Amino acid sequence: MSRVIRKNAKAKPDEKKETLIEDLTEVLSKLGYEVRVEKGTFKGGFCLLRDQKIFLLNKNLEQDRKIGILAKNISEIGVEGIYLKPNVRELVEKEGLEF
Repeated sequence: MSRVIRKNAKAKPDEKKETLIEDLTEVLSKLGYEVRVEKGTFKGGFCLLRDQKIFLLNKNLEQDRKIGILAKNISEIGVEGIYLKPNVRELVEKEGLEF
């Protein structure tokens, strides 16, 4: 007798978290980085391609992981002189303290 193997259904994306991810990618854009969300065996981080500043983010990561990677990397750059929404600034500063 054969068994049927079913994949676990992916959780529906949380709209608040998705908005936060968009806000964080917008911050990177303000800092001069092109943000690419792609498949791969990486988590995410900065990349320099010729003279382009690029930030890669793995498409298959969970939302919480994406938020953590974005916030941590933004805190490493520094966001002085750039307007951030209060919740985004709080998250970036918190990640900076943990680093």
